[in-house]
Amino acid sequence: MTADLITGPTGGNHTVFLSGPPGAGKTTLAVRRLGYLLAQGIPAEQILILVPQRPRAAPYREALRDHAGSAVDTATVGGLARRTIELFWPLIAGPAGFAHPDRPPRFLTLETTQYYMNRIIEPFLGEGAFDGVTLPRARLVSQIVDNLDKAAAVGFPPEQIAERLKGAWSGESARRRIYDRVQAAALAFRRACLEHNLLDWSLQITVFREQLLPLPQLRRYLLSGYRHLIADNVEEEAPVTHDLLRLWLPLCESALLVYDTDGGYRVFLGADPAGALALAELCRERHSLTHSYVAPPEMEALGRGLTGRATGQADPRRAMRFEVFRYHPQMLDWVADETSRLVREEGLAPGEIAILAPFLSDALRFALGERLRRFGLAVRSHRPSRPLREEPAARCLLTLAKLAHPHWRRPPPLADVTQALSFAIAEMDPVRAHLLARIVYRVRDEQPTLTPFYHLREEMQERIG
Repeated sequence: MTADLITGPTGGNHTVFLSGPPGAGKTTLAVRRLGYLLAQGIPAEQILILVPQRPRAAPYREALRDHAGSAVDTATVGGLARRTIELFWPLIAGPAGFAHPDRPPRFLTLETTQYYMNRIIEPFLGEGAFDGVTLPRARLVSQIVDNLDKAAAVGFPPEQIAERLKGAWSGESARRRIYDRVQAAALAFRRACLEHNLLDWSLQITVFREQLLPLPQLRRYLLSGYRHLIADNVEEEAPVTHDLLRLWLPLCESALLVYDTDGGYRVFLGADPAGALALAELCRERHSLTHSYVAPPEMEALGRGLTGRATGQADPRRAMRFEVFRYHPQMLDWVADETSRLVREEGLAPGEIAILAPFLSDALRFALGERLRRFGLAVRSHRPSRPLREEPAARCLLTLAKLAHPHWRRPPPLADVTQALSFAIAEMDPVRAHLLARIVYRVRDEQPTLTPFYHLREEMQERIG
């Protein structure tokens, strides 16, 4: 069956829906199918690799590294939206409601979107609209942007944001008023975008779905440009992508849709696994791979048990181990010891080990990181709610920049100088860093200065090391 999937017809609307668990070889087959299309003389510019996020295209880019000739396009639905909006802008700008259709569009990145949203909510904050919200301002901005993105991905207008948030909330009624203000801020941002020809991700997707998909010119453009389609991880795509595929599948020469039966992890970001599975009915062939080559039987059994469909002979309890400790430091010691054991005794790569916590405070991250470093293990933390400026490396650079430019008149706090010294100087522990900062750091007329180390008394130099 796998050979047929790779060497199937390259014309006649040969559409295939391939499903299976993680590690079953679905992407590997899709990569080989891509190689077969190119070997059959299909021009690279007629092939599109559609993925939910750009990193998912890495296996295809790796396979194409040695390919001579034109490049195969890899894109997300957001990338397609931007590309086609630029191309058809004169046709859609007016109907889409932009105030200056004669001027070119300006596309916003996530960072610039948050920048403009931050300016939009300024008057709302001044009026006390979000006084009951304890989130940091950056997090509030991110949440409002996220609401717009989800609305666009799923396909409902931003005017329904408050209604849907209220419908999902069962707590105190005061929160419901906050949702009205969130929607008001989102709509104010949308009006500003339309007024100034700005397109954030949500507006790009909205324009793509409402203005471009109905256009016959778009269908002719896609059909003439991309006659062969490979869509990987369709279960992680939003409904707007599935709408596009429904239009595309009957028109292309060949298509391979790859569906992960245990995927759909991005449901909270708008993914629609059920809508992706329904695409199978539009394909001429449907194939399923059942065996995973990367997950041991115990982990597969654990997964089935957690989803309420445990079958087979493997015992999922073998994949789990419970340890209970009375004191918090004991728990951290055990985590560090167990991580070291997995690396030293079982040969696991540190990058294959994940340590999960319901909440990652600065204290927890520091304490666990120090324990792991004693074993010579590097650690990298991920905390989406934490702004970049709060990361130690970023804070160190910002502090050093303020010290290097005293004319900015933005002296950093003593605590930030201490942290920067501890982070930037090898083997400088926090105690000595604090002592050094207290001695050498001075602020005069709002201008920070550092006393040269050689000006310190000899005994103090030796104490600091």
